[in-house]
Amino acid sequence: MNRLLLSIFLLVAVVHVQAQSLADGKFHQASNLYVNNDLNGALASVKQGLKEKPGDKKLEELRKILEKEKEQQKEQEKKDQQQKDQEKKDQEKKDQQNKDQEKKDQEKKDQEKKDQEKKDQEKKDQQNKDEKSKEEQEKEQKEKEQKEKEEQEKKDQEKKEKDQQNPEQKDDQEKKKPNPQLSEKLEQMKMSEQKARMILEAMKNQEIQYLQQNKRKATKPRDKSKPDW
Repeated sequence: MNRLLLSIFLLVAVVHVQAQSLADGKFHQASNLYVNNDLNGALASVKQGLKEKPGDKKLEELRKILEKEKEQQKEQEKKDQQQKDQEKKDQEKKDQQNKDQEKKDQEKKDQEKKDQEKKDQEKKDQQNKDEKSKEEQEKEQKEKEQKEKEEQEKKDQEKKEKDQQNPEQKDDQEKKKPNPQLSEKLEQMKMSEQKARMILEAMKNQEIQYLQQNKRKATKPRDKSKPDW
């Protein structure tokens, strides 16, 4: 009986020692993995050690540290992902803004081009209009000059024919033309040209009457009994 108890005790001691050795090995393995940034491998090694030796103090402490680190890592990954998503959204927004700005600049450029083309066309049309207007004005001026020339030639011809038909009337017209010297004398005498013409006309009429009277006297037969005078 004593030998059986002793055998059991020795077997338990050996198993305990082996379990402790396994737990220590898993602890060191997990520590090395953690140092090498293999958090998942370290945590798996700790859990395996706790299966072999549940409640091991060092493994439990390491498990808590690793699980906390794992939770922080997940949180950080979540934050990193959110930041990455936000950066992606910001970049997409920026790219869209750049695209919109480029479109706006292109539209502005196209509009400026259209405005310039319209301005150039208007300028060209105005030049053509001015040239056409100038040509029309020159044409109208030539036609006007030609018409005036023809009218003057017609007047000159009519005057010439009229003068040929009535030379006496031409002489009267020549007489009626204003004489600068006569006008100057009339001005010195303080007499208007109209009044002077009236006086001359009266004198002319008297002269005509006198000539007519003499003509009638000359046509009567002379009385031989009377002297000539």
